[in-house]
Amino acid sequence: MVEFDAESLAEQAVMIGLVNNEQALEARMDAADGSADALLRSMLRKGLLTSWQIDRLQKSDPTGFFFGGCKVLFHIAEGTFARVYRGVRLTDNKPVAIKVLRQRFVADPAAIIRFNKEAEAGMRLVHPNIVQILDYGEQDKKHYMIMEYVEGSNLRDLLKIRVHIEQKAALPLLIGLGRGLQYSHNSGVTHRDLKATNILISHSGAAKLVDFGLATIEGEEKKTANLNQRTVDYSALERRCASPKGDPRSDIFFLGCVYYQMLSGQPAMQDAESKDMLTKMLKRSLDAIKPLSEQRHAPDEELTRIIEKMMKVELRSRYQTMDEVIKELSAYEALIKNSPNGVLPTKSEARIEDELIFGYRGGQLTATTIPGNTHANGNGTAPEEEAEQAKPKQLLCLEAQPEIRDAFRKTLSKMGYRVILVGDADVAVERFAESTPDVVIFDIDGFGPEGIEQFLGLCEKAKEDEIPLSALVLLAPKQKALRQRIPTNDQIIVLDKPVKMKQIQEAVQQLAPVG
Repeated sequence: MVEFDAESLAEQAVMIGLVNNEQALEARMDAADGSADALLRSMLRKGLLTSWQIDRLQKSDPTGFFFGGCKVLFHIAEGTFARVYRGVRLTDNKPVAIKVLRQRFVADPAAIIRFNKEAEAGMRLVHPNIVQILDYGEQDKKHYMIMEYVEGSNLRDLLKIRVHIEQKAALPLLIGLGRGLQYSHNSGVTHRDLKATNILISHSGAAKLVDFGLATIEGEEKKTANLNQRTVDYSALERRCASPKGDPRSDIFFLGCVYYQMLSGQPAMQDAESKDMLTKMLKRSLDAIKPLSEQRHAPDEELTRIIEKMMKVELRSRYQTMDEVIKELSAYEALIKNSPNGVLPTKSEARIEDELIFGYRGGQLTATTIPGNTHANGNGTAPEEEAEQAKPKQLLCLEAQPEIRDAFRKTLSKMGYRVILVGDADVAVERFAESTPDVVIFDIDGFGPEGIEQFLGLCEKAKEDEIPLSALVLLAPKQKALRQRIPTNDQIIVLDKPVKMKQIQEAVQQLAPVG
């Protein structure tokens, strides 16, 4: 890591275009001792730079900050093939996602073809249930695409917390995904990679298809030879059914698998995540799928019938087009609109009661709220009754440690709060401005030396935007000296670790009473 003095660091940030001269001068004047560290803290506190940008600056790498007229803010996800960053468009400051091909694939023509193919397929698909690709290209020998930014999580991560999604809450998601795939097929594009990680669920409750990297575009002749786990899944199915590569009916089968997992909490094919290609090609997964009707959280018979028909291995028994799937799902939706609790009365009362208890104990409350969830307020209240009640108070929890995040979610959700969990302070500032939570819980201990600066930056952001801030701040024993830097008022409570969960509950209740 290159050592910079404050002057050269500011000059580099200006030269790259991250800040202008006036902003750099203001930050230098604000830096307490004139050191590079103080300057960086000032820029971080003022929101001029993010921690990701600072890390890149300190590595003296001037590339990777801008792609296609958009500025990179911070890293949000990655896979074997590419990394995804949160960014903003320079012309209008609109949030975007920026997907960048990993450097080790830059010399691989097949990888570049696949990457560009995903972008081309995505740009021709404009639908509310498909993540839109806005632009793509190459800059500084890096291949990128600019995508619609979805505030939320992928389905796999969501199910790790929620286990499964209750039937009435899931139905709009099923129909939305179905309409997205219907539009894609009618536009001549098959997805070829449908799975839980390629389904995004936004905080507003919209479901979107993403990652058309293995898509087959109708009429194209050039194919990539690159195989991954999902191409083997598709190939195993199509070999079994003697159907052609790129058959839209293969997408129907695997969308049915997504529906199956969403509702039951169990993957349809237990070896779907296996890296053993031979096992997949032997088609054991296809023969070993447990009927959805036998799963503990199976939906009612009619919805189960639709999903199981989507997943018929025998090609002639499967739906032939997504138009047929949408027609039946829409008819089912109309059928249950006037049914009690949105479920057809085909189960015993004992079974329904068991599902409600499991749903509550299973941790249905998460950072993503899906409209219609029977347990959205943690007390088992039916949706019709929830509409008549006040919205639950909202907590934004900044916690770096997953096990503590889980403890916050379980305990505070049961108190009646809606809990938003964030493990990245930069993301938290965005979420704070968007959602205006009733209380922010900030565990400074988990964010290292920058934690206090990030909290003070949040305070300054709240002041600038005139947003009221109530906060519970947690400090490690060695951080007690930081107390004097934290604003003193009756809306900010500071607790020194070790603390008991009861103290957390009492502090949150004091700041935003419920019940």
